[in-house]
Amino acid sequence: MNRPVISVVIPVYNVEAYIERCVNSVRNQTVENIEIILIDDGSPDRSPVLCDQYAEKDRRVRVIHKKNGGLASARNRGITVATGKYIFFLDSDDWLEKDGLQQLYELAQKYQVEVDFVRYRALRTEWPGLERNVPCRVETVREMQGGIYDRKRILQEIYPRLLATRQLTLGPVVGAWGALYRTDFLKKNQIFFFEEIKFSEDILFSAKVILCTQKFYYKEEAGIYHYWYNPDSISKSFREGRWESCKKIIEHAEIEFKNRKEYCFEQQLNWLTWFVILVGLKERGKMTDRRERKVYCKKLLNDPVVRKCPLKIQELDVPEKQKILLYMIKKNWWWIFSLI
Repeated sequence: MNRPVISVVIPVYNVEAYIERCVNSVRNQTVENIEIILIDDGSPDRSPVLCDQYAEKDRRVRVIHKKNGGLASARNRGITVATGKYIFFLDSDDWLEKDGLQQLYELAQKYQVEVDFVRYRALRTEWPGLERNVPCRVETVREMQGGIYDRKRILQEIYPRLLATRQLTLGPVVGAWGALYRTDFLKKNQIFFFEEIKFSEDILFSAKVILCTQKFYYKEEAGIYHYWYNPDSISKSFREGRWESCKKIIEHAEIEFKNRKEYCFEQQLNWLTWFVILVGLKERGKMTDRRERKVYCKKLLNDPVVRKCPLKIQELDVPEKQKILLYMIKKNWWWIFSLI
C-alpha cells in the first residue's frame, strides 16, 4: 500500500463501551488511504482485545499495546510511529462525520504550500442543556475568524491571547484533536506532549504548534468532529494528582515562553497561572467528603506556586465575584473554600 495520507491516532483506555462507534467512524471515512493507530495505554478492560479484533478485520488498523502512561504518552507514541503525510488525533469516546477527514485533507491539499495544519470547529454532541449537535463555542475573547493565518496575522491576533486572556480564559487554540497536522511539521519541530502533564496536556502542545507554524488555516463552519459529553472522562471527574499536574503546566510554560524574543508572554504567564489555580480549586466541588475537601483546599492554597503568584487585579477583566475569589485565595482563606 502507498504511504497513507492520514494517520489517525486514537489513545485507548477504559473505553470498551465507546470504542466501536469511534473506530468504525474512521474505518468508514470517504478517505480510504489512511492508517488507524490504536494506542492501548495499558487499559484494564476489554479494550485491548477489541483493538486486536479491529486489526484482524481491517489491515489499515495498527495496534500498539503499552504500559499505562497517560494520554500525553499515548499520543506521543502515535506521533513517533505515524507514517501518514498528516496526523489527526481522535479521542476514543468521540467520532467523525463520514467525510470529516476528506474535508480537512482537501483543505490541506489546497493550501499545502502554505499551511502546517488545518483547524476546524467541532460539534458538541449530547451535552446537558444543549441540542444534540451544536457548534463548539467558547468565550467571545477566544473566538477566531476563518481563513489563512500567516505570521503577521498570528502575531497580531493569536499571540496576545495565546496562553491566556485577561478574562482568565485559555487562548483560542487548545484542543489537539481540533486540527489536521502535517506529520513532518510536528516531527521537524519536535512538537510532542509533556508526559508529566496528565490533564489538560493540550494547552502547551497547541501553544507550541502556534510558536512553530508559519501559516495555518481555520475552517470556521462547524462539523467534522463529534465532541461527545462523557460524564466519566478525566476532565469531568476528580482525579488524584490533578493539582500536581496543573503545576507542571505552569512549570513547562515558564520554560517555553518566558524569554521568547518575538513576543513578551510574561503577563499571559501570570494569567495562565491564575487560570490553572482556579481550575485546581474548582476540583473541590467533585469531592464528596468534606474532610478531604478541607485538606485539599488547605494544601492547594498553601502551595508555594499559589503564594508566590502576584495578583494584579487592575490587569484583569473579570466579574466582581471572581475578583473576590482571587482576593480570598491571595489572603489564604482556605477554610472558606472548603465550605463553599
